[in-house]
Amino acid sequence: MKRIFIVFLCCCFMQSLGAQVTYYNVEWRMKNKQDLFTGVCKIELKNNTDIKGEIAWVFLAVDSTDKSMMDIYEGKKGKCGIEKVEGSYTAETHDVYFEGVDKDDPSLILGLDKYSLKLSADKQVLYGTSATGGTNNGMFYAIKLNNAEGIRKFALAKARLSKK
Repeated sequence: MKRIFIVFLCCCFMQSLGAQVTYYNVEWRMKNKQDLFTGVCKIELKNNTDIKGEIAWVFLAVDSTDKSMMDIYEGKKGKCGIEKVEGSYTAETHDVYFEGVDKDDPSLILGLDKYSLKLSADKQVLYGTSATGGTNNGMFYAIKLNNAEGIRKFALAKARLSKK
């Protein structure tokens, strides 16, 4: 029994060496507009270059001067959806690129986006722009969470989605 436990611990340790999981509190805004989404991001870095992740977004606001967007988002404040992303990380330049490849979006609040980001030197902040339908007017900002807090917040976001 003791050997099985030791083998299990070694496998868990080896798996953690192969992939790093990081959690962030995220915010997305549109330049010069009132559009606002917040949420929690889970990013898994594999082989020090490949990224796979999920962003649990919560819709909070849309620009009140845009009638068509107001109609689309009417009654959806506080609704959530998950954008699944894939991309890459370049350690030498701290460049992060990922794009939405799928979504779990029962409230129809999300579009798949493309993100061009930088990771701060201390690896605590992730920031940059998103393509936002070709306008490049999306602004993405994220602050790293400790793993325990990130796991808790991400689980809560997923549970919230499943209740909708």
